[in-house]
Amino acid sequence: MSGGIDYSKWDNLSVSDDSSAADDYNDESYNDDDQQYHEGDDIISSLQHQSTVADNDTSPTLSGDYSPAEIALLKKGIAYEKEQDSNDDNDIDWLLVGPLKNIRVHPNDKSTSMYSSIIYTEDPNTYIPDRSEYIDDRVQKWGIEPPSSQEGGSGDGLLDLMSRMMMSSSTSSMEYYKHNLENPELQFIDSLIERRSKYNNSDEITAAMKFTYVVRIELCECEKDVWRRVRVPSGIGLSIFHDQVICPVMGWARGYHGYAYEDPRDGTVIGPAKNSAYIDTMHVPMHYKKVMDDKGCPLAALLIKKGDIAYYNYDLGDGWMHRLVLEDIVAEEDSVTLMAGEGACPPEDSNGLDSKGCGAYADFLKAYKRNPKKMKMKEAVKEASRSINYSKPWAGGPPISFKPLEFNIGYHRMLLTLMLAGPALKTKKGNFAMPDGKYKESMKGCDNCGNRLKPLSKCTGCRKVSYCSRECQLQAWKLHRSECKKHSDKKGKTKK
Repeated sequence: MSGGIDYSKWDNLSVSDDSSAADDYNDESYNDDDQQYHEGDDIISSLQHQSTVADNDTSPTLSGDYSPAEIALLKKGIAYEKEQDSNDDNDIDWLLVGPLKNIRVHPNDKSTSMYSSIIYTEDPNTYIPDRSEYIDDRVQKWGIEPPSSQEGGSGDGLLDLMSRMMMSSSTSSMEYYKHNLENPELQFIDSLIERRSKYNNSDEITAAMKFTYVVRIELCECEKDVWRRVRVPSGIGLSIFHDQVICPVMGWARGYHGYAYEDPRDGTVIGPAKNSAYIDTMHVPMHYKKVMDDKGCPLAALLIKKGDIAYYNYDLGDGWMHRLVLEDIVAEEDSVTLMAGEGACPPEDSNGLDSKGCGAYADFLKAYKRNPKKMKMKEAVKEASRSINYSKPWAGGPPISFKPLEFNIGYHRMLLTLMLAGPALKTKKGNFAMPDGKYKESMKGCDNCGNRLKPLSKCTGCRKVSYCSRECQLQAWKLHRSECKKHSDKKGKTKK
């Protein structure tokens, strides 16, 4: 591997077979009225107190001309250097932190004490998160925010989340924006993204793109009841995998909600970062801080060895988390096959459920299997059938009835075939990602072999044609050479 991350240091996660049962879901007790609510006034009051403390944080042992950020760093024992911005009329002395002193902190950043300590002490070019600090060894949020109990948080997940939201929208963030910078945490993540991009384009990943994967897609917390098994090329682009494979085989509406892939080895988050029209991407700063753009990123960059696991989060508002398990690696094929599956797709927008997401659906399935004829269950099924993935099927035709325990593999195979034969979804700024045709589609494929599944790279000379691999570019070069030179010369004259 050249310039990549040595992931061999991490052990594979264990994988259960299709017939295994998750002990966590054997509890048959269910109370329709059991719900827990946070006291909103208490949370807001606590957050206001935290904000006041952060804004007025001064230490009695520190005196002199120390800025708010310097005081916070000194109290944390973080070394820093000062660098004056020569292009700034206000002569701001930026504080440089981290082993390489490449993270810039604004002197008036009152949120300095709230950033993860990792960004101050670790080199993003070599940093490897400690998986043992995370539940089930699943690193999240780029590995810079371990569970709150280990990071000095409040211990209340919702409180810590809202605190982060207030921090990201604070006046301190505006100080960075005015100087065309992001806050220190996002600066650190940018370095992680650059490093991960090199890994995604390494020789190791290029070699791994020449196989076919057998992948099990299972809905978290409902693993026994809702799952699919597919065969896909290992080099399939993650955006294509979402739009033309996962959505049709699961049963999600097309172009309706955003998504993100999570790598549990290092917490990398990959999704539609550039010009995404999905409205639920507003949740990215809360859930992930930032996502790496999935353009040009193959499935092989997430799953490379048999037994590897990754996660796919659909609808960043409701949070439908899927587990992707690499069950087998076979000889390369250019086709995609839906091999098997169980259970219906949950209703979009959690229609008919008591709350949102996987946990709510797991509770619903338990209650439904106990007594499907109960009036509350009938009403829930009726409401779920009104959700957009059942009332307005992408392939057209009449509405589909929501049947929680059934999976029509023939219908979903038909959807998959139609999706793969048709154009890929393209969402850009200004386009509405809704299942009513208000999005752009593309039939673009490799200009040599026609492959539409793998990520495409443009010819660096003319930028007019695209190829799915170095081999295809070399094969096409003899015919493309003269055309490439013509466009390159024309581009050069235009610049002059």
